[in-house]
Amino acid sequence: MRLPVILVQNPPASGAALAEALVGNLIGRAGLDLTLVDRFESLSADSTDRMTLDGITVPSAVLDWRSETEILSSLATIEFHGIRSPHQLDSAPPTDAQAASKRRLFLFDLTKHRNAKKIIAELDRLRESLSVKTFSLDSIGVTSPRLSSQRPSSQPPATQPLPGSTDKDLAASQHPLASSHAAPAPGTVRSDENLDALIDHLDELDV
Repeated sequence: MRLPVILVQNPPASGAALAEALVGNLIGRAGLDLTLVDRFESLSADSTDRMTLDGITVPSAVLDWRSETEILSSLATIEFHGIRSPHQLDSAPPTDAQAASKRRLFLFDLTKHRNAKKIIAELDRLRESLSVKTFSLDSIGVTSPRLSSQRPSSQPPATQPLPGSTDKDLAASQHPLASSHAAPAPGTVRSDENLDALIDHLDELDV
C-alpha cells in the first residue's frame, strides 16, 4: 500500500531548512506519495489543491506547522475528515469517537519535530505497517479438500473378470507382467515352445 503524505507549504522562517529537506527526500520516494498544498483553510472549493485532497480516501500522513489539534480543525474546514491515529511521533492522541470519517490520519506537528531523517523514517514505518501481507496457500502445503477430491487417483482401476474365467486367470490379467516373468516350476526347463504357449495364453485373455 502507498501512503499519501500531505505537506503544508509556507513554513515559518525557522522551518525553511526542514521543509527543504523533507521535500528533497520525499519526492519520488518508494511507497510515499508527496502532495504539497497551501494552508487548508485558504483552499477554495475549485482549487487544484482542494480537488487533489478530495481524491485521497485512504489513510494519510499530514505534516503541518501547527499542533495536531489545529491540524484537525483546519482539515475540517475543507471536509477532509478522519481519526487522529497514534504513531511514534504522536504516541497518545485523544480518541475522537464522533469523527465524521473512520479514515486514519497520522498528524505531524513540524514545530515539535525538526529532524527530517526521523520524520521520514517514521513515514516509511507507517507505510510498511499499512501494507497487506499476502502468501500462497500452496507455499505452506495447504490443499483445498475440494481440489483434492477432484485429483485423479494414482491407483489403477480394478480389472473386471471375464465370463468363465478362473481366479488364476483373473490374477494373471491384473498382473500380466508379473505372470509373464514368473519363474518356471521346479524341475522344468523353459523352452521356446513354452514361451509361445504363454504368449498365446495372454492373447486369449485379450489384455
